[in-house]
Amino acid sequence: MTSVKGEKQRYLLWDIFKGFGIVFIVFGHTGKVGGAIVYLFHLALFFFVTGYFFNEEKYGRDPFRYFGKRIKGTWGRYMLYCIFFAITHNFCVVHGLMTPGSVIYDGPEYLRSIMGSMVLERPELYSGPMWFVPLWLLGSVLFAGVIYLSNKISGAFTAAAAADEKSLRDDEELSNVKSASDLKTGGMDVKKLVDLANIRKKAVSQEYRTFKNISIVVMSLLCLIVGLYAVDKGINILYHMELAFVIEPFFAFGYFMKKYLPNWQDKLGWPIMIPAVVLIYFIFNKFIDAGIWFDLASQDIFGCWYYVGGVLGILFTIMLSKLVERVEVNDKLPEDSKLKLCPLFTKGPNPVAALLAAAGKYSFDIMALHIFVFKMLDMLLRKLYYRDPGMDLSQYPSPLSQQWWVLYLVVPVLVPMLVGIMIDRIKSRIRGK
Repeated sequence: MTSVKGEKQRYLLWDIFKGFGIVFIVFGHTGKVGGAIVYLFHLALFFFVTGYFFNEEKYGRDPFRYFGKRIKGTWGRYMLYCIFFAITHNFCVVHGLMTPGSVIYDGPEYLRSIMGSMVLERPELYSGPMWFVPLWLLGSVLFAGVIYLSNKISGAFTAAAAADEKSLRDDEELSNVKSASDLKTGGMDVKKLVDLANIRKKAVSQEYRTFKNISIVVMSLLCLIVGLYAVDKGINILYHMELAFVIEPFFAFGYFMKKYLPNWQDKLGWPIMIPAVVLIYFIFNKFIDAGIWFDLASQDIFGCWYYVGGVLGILFTIMLSKLVERVEVNDKLPEDSKLKLCPLFTKGPNPVAALLAAAGKYSFDIMALHIFVFKMLDMLLRKLYYRDPGMDLSQYPSPLSQQWWVLYLVVPVLVPMLVGIMIDRIKSRIRGK
């Protein structure tokens, strides 16, 4: 698996994977025909990759510490963008970019908007896509809770092995003797005693892992049942907490794949992956033809079909990412090529992989800003192309994105990505790095 070293090690494949995920989200919001396909799985990609990189060693026994880590990494940028949307609110109302009925803010309205953002509300229209953030946070801590409880349950079920563990410690102490003659009275051989200790260790460890995995699977299924029941009954809780139960199995799927099949995609060749990607895309089209598509925010998930679409989409995107990663172009450039001054030719095996990896790294910024960029493109097209000051641009997310979908896919990915890079550089300078 290709890795890129920076402040911390990043895996190129998974940055590309997240890059595809955020591109799919932007494409879905353009309203372009065919965009419904990405709604079958695009959000599941981020739940999966979070479970894949869950650090059990650090957080497996402390889910609230994990929640704190996630809040720390998210809240600052969330607030930054929500404050920006509040500041630009009146500008967008004046230029007819808001939905009908939007009012001009005065001082108290600004304060209300900013204070609401502090508790992860979405007071502003353009912060709509960030509904995903509190759900992702809740889903993450729920999954961390599942891991925590699985450790507790496994410990309880293996309590019967406590006597064996005590015996194991006794055996290990005895095994530290310097010669077999020290155990002459016991009539035992040191090597055999050490072997017995190792066997008991492995047996207890294997039993613990087995109970733990069973516990995770069972609790994930319980979350699935609870979530689907809540959706079926139309239960809607603050921050979409009911959906945190719906999405928990995707976290578990990522966790188990990292644990048991971390590099399966490396073992597949082009002749297998390309037909598999085409086949899954064909299946997705059959979903749409059958009237099956998903809108998680609206609780439209068609029961267990949501998981079928999500799992297929995860496999589809992993293979697609691997195919992109395998195309080696940049290493074939001459050493003195001026193209090597461009990050697209140095940060990956090819420019597409480098661009997608950058989009994956700055997926939060793209998610937060892309609707605002949509509206700026609306205004520019009205002024420079249509030359119609009276054109109605109040439709959300955009009245023009279907017709100009390529423009509305590329620019709302690139501009927020550049904003994210700029924010990181400012943070680095403040920290003196």
